[in-house]
Amino acid sequence: MRSLVVAVLVLVFLVAGAAPARAEKARPSRTKIWTFTFEADTLGRPPARTKVHGGTWSVEADSAAPGGRVVRQSQSDDGVAFHFLRFEKPTLGDVLASVRFRIVSGEIDPSVGLLFQVDEKGRNGYLVRICGEKDEIALHYIIYGKRRDIRFARMERPEPGTWHTLAVRREGMRIAILYDGNEVMRLRDELYSKGTVGLWTEDDTVADFAQLEIGVPKAGD
Repeated sequence: MRSLVVAVLVLVFLVAGAAPARAEKARPSRTKIWTFTFEADTLGRPPARTKVHGGTWSVEADSAAPGGRVVRQSQSDDGVAFHFLRFEKPTLGDVLASVRFRIVSGEIDPSVGLLFQVDEKGRNGYLVRICGEKDEIALHYIIYGKRRDIRFARMERPEPGTWHTLAVRREGMRIAILYDGNEVMRLRDELYSKGTVGLWTEDDTVADFAQLEIGVPKAGD
């Protein structure tokens, strides 16, 4: 009887030793998100840590705007084809960026845009643009400061004074463009691989921007 008990104990020990170690719980992935509300920026001046490439950009108080502050591009009669503001950080490869915008006025082509993966000189990168004149949303290359078309999609022209959201998601070669939360364009491209984000207006467009968010997309989003 004693030998039987010993044998059982030895068997239990051997089975326990052969069992795999308990798996460690996977840690939830954390995604860094940069949120720009412009609350700490000086009114009447461009946001901190940005570079102006044409136009008059300034932070303004607006109680009707998301977050209570906007970045306004107010130059409308300088004859320059486009104006943009580039944020110096963050520099990202894969990127998820979104911004709220409101077109205030514009007669020639009421147009606003979101730049992404722009180089430090602001001469190369991608631009997604709302084209009010043609009721289109467009994706362009910026190549040595000049715009080159990639793809267009039809959309309803935004009414002046109304708020909308423009967003881009870039993962590897995959690019998706979203307007008011709806995907309107998807494609693959690999001309540029990393850079910063910027805001854009065209011709005589006066526009407000608010609640800029920049981050790295999480797999499965």
